[in-house]
Amino acid sequence: MQYTRYPERRRTVRVSLQMPVRIEGRSADGSKVHYRALTQNLSADGALLLLDARDIAPGQPLVLTNEMTTESMKCFVASVRESRDRKQGVQRFVGVGFSIPQKNFWHIFFPKAGTRQATRSARTGGLIATDIERINLLEN
Repeated sequence: MQYTRYPERRRTVRVSLQMPVRIEGRSADGSKVHYRALTQNLSADGALLLLDARDIAPGQPLVLTNEMTTESMKCFVASVRESRDRKQGVQRFVGVGFSIPQKNFWHIFFPKAGTRQATRSARTGGLIATDIERINLLEN
């Protein structure tokens, strides 16, 4: 029997990586908006950005530019949420999705869906089995 904590709902794996990006678009009142931001995590289908912008709303079309490669991509705002932190105050996270699938926009390799991060022993350097892997070994 295979044990899982929860079913995978995402289409692609997310990778934690900070990358500089530029955002361009129009606010609800029609004025142009330009922002610079850092990604918090990436996927082949979009990104999560740390962006202090009050005129960004879900569903809004934007153009995202990867400042490492200067490539641009049409995208849309998928989510906007705020997180309160004692040290950093209120942070605003904006999830964006690509309007057209573009698997190589970030120019990085994404692991296969369902892949888990390997854990190594600090003492030996060898890989450590997770609890789920131990249960599966005992059942076989």
